[in-house]
Amino acid sequence: MHRLFGKAKPKVEAPTLEDTSSGLGKRSSEIDQKIAGLDNELRKYKEQLKKATGPTATAIKKRAMDVLKRKKMYEQQRDQLQGQQFNIDQTSFAIETVRSTQTTVAAMKVATKTLKKENKKISLAEIEDMQDEMEDLLEDVGEISDILGRSYGSPDGIEEEDLDAELACLEDEWAAEDVDFSTSTAVEESATSLPSMPSQPTATPSVFNKVEATAATEAKPTPMQYNSLV
Repeated sequence: MHRLFGKAKPKVEAPTLEDTSSGLGKRSSEIDQKIAGLDNELRKYKEQLKKATGPTATAIKKRAMDVLKRKKMYEQQRDQLQGQQFNIDQTSFAIETVRSTQTTVAAMKVATKTLKKENKKISLAEIEDMQDEMEDLLEDVGEISDILGRSYGSPDGIEEEDLDAELACLEDEWAAEDVDFSTSTAVEESATSLPSMPSQPTATPSVFNKVEATAATEAKPTPMQYNSLV
């Protein structure tokens, strides 16, 4: 059977962009390691050229040129690989953006259908009528409040200008009373602060002694008074 029709080849899955980008990045890293090794080799040749002269220096210089050519070749390969990896990453990003956009559009379509369905449940005419009715009710409530707030038994013929004038007179009287009260308070405070007068004079010791001597002399009887008493 297989000899007549041949054997079917197994299907090979196409590599994904992520796998391809990862493989290119790995190859680029390997080339970087090779370039680093060539740099170390060039440093060695540079040190040798400082000491070598003549044919030896020429041979070292030739080897250094070969290493430099290999380095340039690897750098070119690395740049190509990095360019390819960049393009693949850009393609992967574009695909993800398109998928995200598709998801967003699908969600917006569902939201639009839902919004239309919900809007059908609401009548603009009913809302306008409700608002008008609410406005009328609020006006009625305001009128009722004004009616209930009226004062009963108010005398007629009283104008607002007369009340303002009377109030101004009362304010003048209150101001005058405040001035009188302040003046009387100040007088009382000044009188309270004066020093008090002593109730009896206080005699000094010398004066007190003189007073006692005079009283004793006046109390002692004279000879004529003594004889008359006898």
